[in-house]
Amino acid sequence: MVELKIDGNKPVLTNYAWAFVEGLVRDNDLKAAYFETVLPQYLKRMIKESKMTNANVCFSIPAFGGLITLIEFPKMDKNDLDQAVRFEAHKYIPIALEEVVLSWDIINKQASIKTLLAQNSAAAGAVDNKTEKNDAERMQVLLVAAPKNKVIRYERLASEIGRSLKTIEIESFSLVRSLIGNDQGNFIIIDIGARVCNIILVEKGIIKANRNIDAGGKDITKTIAKSMNIDAERADKLKVSGKNFLDSESNVSFPIVDLIIGEVARVLSSYYKGESKTALDGIILSGGTAALSGLDEYFSRALNVKTTVGNPLSRIEYDKKLETRVREIGGQFSVAIGLALSGIEDH
Repeated sequence: MVELKIDGNKPVLTNYAWAFVEGLVRDNDLKAAYFETVLPQYLKRMIKESKMTNANVCFSIPAFGGLITLIEFPKMDKNDLDQAVRFEAHKYIPIALEEVVLSWDIINKQASIKTLLAQNSAAAGAVDNKTEKNDAERMQVLLVAAPKNKVIRYERLASEIGRSLKTIEIESFSLVRSLIGNDQGNFIIIDIGARVCNIILVEKGIIKANRNIDAGGKDITKTIAKSMNIDAERADKLKVSGKNFLDSESNVSFPIVDLIIGEVARVLSSYYKGESKTALDGIILSGGTAALSGLDEYFSRALNVKTTVGNPLSRIEYDKKLETRVREIGGQFSVAIGLALSGIEDH
């Protein structure tokens, strides 16, 4: 949870809080019982103890809970395109369109990433009328969708904690906003969560491909625990202790890391379809597991692309007295900071 304010036209960190909730996620979905009872209690406590004051909240849906995909169409006017998008959406969405919140945007050099709004839980597709006309014969459309029942869950959650839900978006957009911002380059973000890894291909600030795989920090923790014959809690602490388990002298191998690397290679191969690949400016690691010493060098060697650990704090101001602390936990706040920045942008 992050709270920002504007000071001199710059976003400034005024408050942050976090809590670890064991067993919150099962089978890549938030358990309803936790969502309706445990999670509101934790959020209320976090708000109270950190003394956060903002009446509005921005929420994110986990990447595996929604859909982001790029679709190509021949040039056509807005009304025809609206019908074409909804027709094509059936191919990508396995449930009735009436059961999803749908948003889409034409992608070109001037296009901005649209967030998935939860106002009135109404499906909405909107094209920015100010977007420059695309002179190419074909246009690309970024389709974003999430099940209505998930969106309604978040609306209820906001109400339960006494806040007004301003925006809801798939967390991939939040990650792009906090880790890439307005940087006009080509990047891949690898966000390694506890159970799921989110791989996002971004060109000039626009998401061009998004894929999720069942691989995460818990798998790496299990490998360390098994190889050293220690419990998971101890292994989890060692994972972020600065010890390099990935150097040439280490006897520990991490199949799950190689699985993620293989999937990144497939994303690149699938998107560029054998054509000359646009040179990547870099790979950005995110999530708590990004703190694993040597992980960035390992990815750099395996994919031959410069890899760095993302710093979501680089686009905001904060009290330098907190430097050491926020550096330790900063990688875990990439989504929260990206969400808060969306509120700053709207303001």
